[in-house]
Amino acid sequence: MKVICGKDELMKGIQTVSPVASSKSTLPVLSNFLFETEGDKIKLSSTDLEIAVKCHIKAEIVEEGGITIPAKRFADIIKELSQDSEIEIKADDTNQINIKSGKSKFTLMGISKSEYPVIPEFPKENNFTVKKDIFAAMLRKTAFAVSKDSQRYVLNGVYFIAEDKHLKMVATDGRRLAYVVTDGIDAKIKGKAIVPTKAVSDMLRLISGAEKVEDVKIGIAENQCAIEIGDITFLSTLIEGVFPNYEQVIPKKTESQVKLNVKDTLTAVKQMALLTGDRLSSDRSSAVKFYFGSNILRISASTAGLGSGEVEIAVDYKGEPAEINFNPNFVKEVLQNIDEDTVSFEFTNALNPATLAPEKDKNYLCVVMPMRV
Repeated sequence: MKVICGKDELMKGIQTVSPVASSKSTLPVLSNFLFETEGDKIKLSSTDLEIAVKCHIKAEIVEEGGITIPAKRFADIIKELSQDSEIEIKADDTNQINIKSGKSKFTLMGISKSEYPVIPEFPKENNFTVKKDIFAAMLRKTAFAVSKDSQRYVLNGVYFIAEDKHLKMVATDGRRLAYVVTDGIDAKIKGKAIVPTKAVSDMLRLISGAEKVEDVKIGIAENQCAIEIGDITFLSTLIEGVFPNYEQVIPKKTESQVKLNVKDTLTAVKQMALLTGDRLSSDRSSAVKFYFGSNILRISASTAGLGSGEVEIAVDYKGEPAEINFNPNFVKEVLQNIDEDTVSFEFTNALNPATLAPEKDKNYLCVVMPMRV
C-alpha cells in the first residue's frame, strides 16, 4: 500500500476514529485503527468491540492495500509534521509502516488488517433522517439524566423510541427523568434501543465536528444503533434489557404551576448548591429548599458546620404556602438544558414528583423527585 495525503485531511480522519481505539484492551490490535484504500479515498475504521466508527478522507492512491496502525503513536507523529508538506504512507508485507513528510521519516510496526474485527455495516432497513441540530439537542437534553449506577444497567443509556412519525428519547436514574420528542420521521419506521452513555458522548463528539452536514441518518437494528453524519458512520451495540415504563413516572396531574425565569432560578440554585454536601448524597445536607409564598420563591440551603444562605425571586404565585426540597444539581442540570427564558414548574406537594418544562416548547419535559428531609 502507498498513499499520499495532506496533513489537515489526515488529522481530520485520525481525530474521528482514534478516540474509539482501546489502549487498555487485552487484544493489541484494538489499540490500532484500520487504514485501507477504498476507491480513490482512504477509509479509516476503529472499534473497541462495543462501538465503532468509520470515515473516508481524500488522498492520492498510488498502491492499494490496508494495514492497522497504532492509533496514539501515529496521531502524535502526524500532529508534529510540517503543515505544508504532503505525507506519504507506505506499508509492506512485513506490516512495517513508513511515514515520510519533507525531511522527516518514521517507521512504525502495524498489525495485519486480517486480524482486525469485522465492523458491521449501517442498517439498510429501518433507518430514518433527522436534522443534525435537532438530534444533537435531543441527546444533550436527556444524557445528563442517565444513571451512573452499573447495577441498574438498563438505565445506563438513553432510550430511543422511533414510531408513529416520532423519535422520542428518555433517560432516568430513578430520581429524575428527561423526555424529549420530535416529529417528522418516516412513518414506516419502528424501533427501540437503549444506547449506552459512551455511545451518546461519541455521537455528540462526531456531530460537533460535522459543521457542514445538516442531517443525521439513524438506523436501528436488533442489537445495534447506527448513525451516518456525512461520510462518517458510527455504530454501537445496545444495552440489553427492558427499559422501565417511563410514562408512569410523569405526573398526569399537578396542583400548582409557577412560571420561573430560567436565568434567575439557575443562578439562585447554583449559589445555594455551594452550601450543600455531596451531589450524589440523599441526606439533608445535599438539599436546597424551595419555599413558595405569596408572589415569592425563596431558595435556601443550610448545612451544619458549613453555613446557610437564601435567595428570593419574585414569582406569580397565589396558592397556599408550599415547601419542597431538591437535590440542587438535578434542578441545575434541567435548567441548563432549557433554551427558553421561562420554565414552567409544576408540583403537588413535598413528596410527589415535580415537573419542569419550557414554557413554549411542549416537546421537552423533565421530572425531578423531591428529597425527604
